[in-house]
Amino acid sequence: MSVLDIPRSILRFQYRIVRIPLDLFESNVVQTWSTEAPARLAYERAVGTLDHKVGKILGDADVQSRGQDKVDHADHIGLAKKLDAQADAAETEAKTKLETARRTAEQERDAAAKSAREAAENARAEAEQRKAEAEEEADRRAAARKKQADDAAAARVKAAEDAERKQKEQIDKVEKAASAPVESELADAAERQEEAEDKKEEAARIEKLFLAEKESD
Repeated sequence: MSVLDIPRSILRFQYRIVRIPLDLFESNVVQTWSTEAPARLAYERAVGTLDHKVGKILGDADVQSRGQDKVDHADHIGLAKKLDAQADAAETEAKTKLETARRTAEQERDAAAKSAREAAENARAEAEQRKAEAEEEADRRAAARKKQADDAAAARVKAAEDAERKQKEQIDKVEKAASAPVESELADAAERQEEAEDKKEEAARIEKLFLAEKESD
């Protein structure tokens, strides 16, 4: 006698007997597992698939529905677990990106602050260099002006000395000429003496003018 000849009611009864060990295992063991445990989800999916197929073959809507509920329950929990994992991964990725952005911002801020400090230091160094160069240039100009003044003063002194020397030479000539007994020579000497006096006064005037200019410098 084939399976098809056996009344479905008997097959349903026999399947219920076969399911007793599974029911006991489920109530005593599977129920102690976490609802999201992979082993529990695999068990519920496998048993649910079995109930669904057997219920469909035997025309037992309750068994078929019970099996489908188990499969759906396992699928829903698995999907929820998957979504939770994806959400956790997305949250972790977001935190990582946020931390990376924060570190990048800190690095950029530190780099900007360092660049600003270096720019300020360079500006101060450049200003100090320009100041030193300006002071050095001022010293060079002052030295040049002093040398020019000294040269001018030396030239005026030399001119005065030359005038004084010429005056003395002229006086000596006059004195020599004055010592001659001839009246004409005495007259010439007197005239030269007068000329010498004029030159002497002129030299004295030049000397006073030189001294006054030197004091004004």
